[in-house]
Amino acid sequence: MRELLRQMFGRFVVLGAVGLVAIGMSGVLAAAAGTAVGKSWVAGDPPSVRYSAARCADFLEYEPHARSCEFAATEHHFVEVVDYRIAAGLVGAFTLGACVLLSRRRPSLFRSDRLPVAFDATVAAILFGAAAAWLLGYGLDQQRLGYDGAGLYLSGGVVALAATALAGSRFVRITSAAR
Repeated sequence: MRELLRQMFGRFVVLGAVGLVAIGMSGVLAAAAGTAVGKSWVAGDPPSVRYSAARCADFLEYEPHARSCEFAATEHHFVEVVDYRIAAGLVGAFTLGACVLLSRRRPSLFRSDRLPVAFDATVAAILFGAAAAWLLGYGLDQQRLGYDGAGLYLSGGVVALAATALAGSRFVRITSAAR
């Protein structure tokens, strides 16, 4: 039982790191979308959002060149969306690198003789698929309503969909080879 838990832990660390790398990639995509379509498409607020005078003053302090509270908020949120996602991706890449080094010293941690052959591919396909469905669905709904900020969800959904396809193809490869 202890060996099974150790192997599951190792697999979940790797899967979490891959998820963080995907989040980082969505940050790169959000940055590109902000440049191509506009930062408000990625990080703008829906029409129902209203900021207090104090909060507007904060945004204008963060973005002194801004013409309005709305513009300052969008600029501030855009930087957060892009930078935080890319930072998460770097943490994921560092963790994957650490896993590679650790697997050389402790191969039993990442060996999967106690787990089903396609365990990680199955879990990845399911989790990325669920994330893609929700993010794309919500983002498309925001887009249909004409709300700013739809790109926040769509950039994540596109990357999650690509990760789902990769995990699904890996699942097919692994299960075909196991037969």
